Amino acid sequence: MKPPTRLTGDCGAQLSQISSSKPGDTKRMNKTSIERGSMLLLLGVLLASPTTGQERPELMTKITTRLIEPAPSLGSFPAQPKTIWRAGTKYARIAEAPDPQHKIHGLVIVNEPDVWMINLFDKSGRHMVDPGPTFNAHLPIFEAAPGAKTKVAEVEFGRELEFFTKNKAKRSAGEAISGRPTERYEVTIGDTRFVLWTDTQLKKPLRVSCIQGNQTQTIEYLVYEELKFDPSLFQPPAGIAIQDSK
Repeated sequence: MKPPTRLTGDCGAQLSQISSSKPGDTKRMNKTSIERGSMLLLLGVLLASPTTGQERPELMTKITTRLIEPAPSLGSFPAQPKTIWRAGTKYARIAEAPDPQHKIHGLVIVNEPDVWMINLFDKSGRHMVDPGPTFNAHLPIFEAAPGAKTKVAEVEFGRELEFFTKNKAKRSAGEAISGRPTERYEVTIGDTRFVLWTDTQLKKPLRVSCIQGNQTQTIEYLVYEELKFDPSLFQPPAGIAIQDSK
């Protein structure tokens, strides 16, 4: 099982074009990330309920995670944390750790309908526009195994407990994680089992797993906090040479 590595919906075709390119630009960043499975995710922009005229949110969620299963090699790029910001259904930002070996420092910014895919290493970027007619940024945690009949893509960063509650997951006392007591939510949908552990006191996710057959992926949360909305995070940084996708 690999984490999502593509834009879906109408933006999927655009990402496919970006993924095949010459070395040294943002296209190479996306292609390399897909081939080596380095990003926890790039982004899934799915067409859902209309968000035209959405008001600017007051808060945003900041989430930092790391992959713990399958266990990455110590010190390897897949073992490094990733940080995600989301605000409402319009705004998202995904920041990778630097990967000096491949000369990639990935950053994805979504301010629907605009999407920027940036390589901070060489200060290059690609701008795409979601053609609509609806604009809704989704952040799926997992990708379904081939042929699996499940709702894997519906498990999203920042919407974890909502998914488990909606699907009537069984709740029980969970095992302690890093010394913190937990509540455990478990549900099986089709051929996939999902498990979420939340901090008993703070009600925030600590760990989430997706099990399909003999394949398991587990993500651990290092940071999960609500902050005042910062619009500057959802614009590309200065000094980036950005090309528009056609």
